[in-house]
Amino acid sequence: MGQRQSLILGIFGLIPFVLLISASLISPPDEVIYELIIFIYVSYAAVISSFLGGIQWGLITASAEKIYSTFLPLFITTLPCLIAWGALLTLKNLTISLSLIIISFLVSSLYDYYLYQQKLTPYWFLSVRIPLSIVVIILTFVLFFFNPQMMSL
Repeated sequence: MGQRQSLILGIFGLIPFVLLISASLISPPDEVIYELIIFIYVSYAAVISSFLGGIQWGLITASAEKIYSTFLPLFITTLPCLIAWGALLTLKNLTISLSLIIISFLVSSLYDYYLYQQKLTPYWFLSVRIPLSIVVIILTFVLFFFNPQMMSL
């Protein structure tokens, strides 16, 4: 229950990523608008990364009686958010910033898999979350490889 709705809303959540990638590819990299597009992309990615961690936090607290100690699992749910925040703080170096976004989504995906292995989530949850995260990671790689800093190397 909830799989279809989660998938539909997740796909809607991908729309800003796709639109911002498209806009960044057609915008001249030396224009102010390009910097704004990148800022919005990294900010949105950081918000979504925090949202994913919040979902994991809720799953863990809902299953707290099944877990011996909740400190480490809850701590791990905050890592993607903190990594994504680091991406915002390092926006002047787009290579580092986009790398951190990719890492935040990888950490979140790996932890989703761990939570599934611990039987804290149903399979459908994993089958929705992993593909959506993979799309974000691929889109961020596109931005990573087509950003002016990478092209000048």
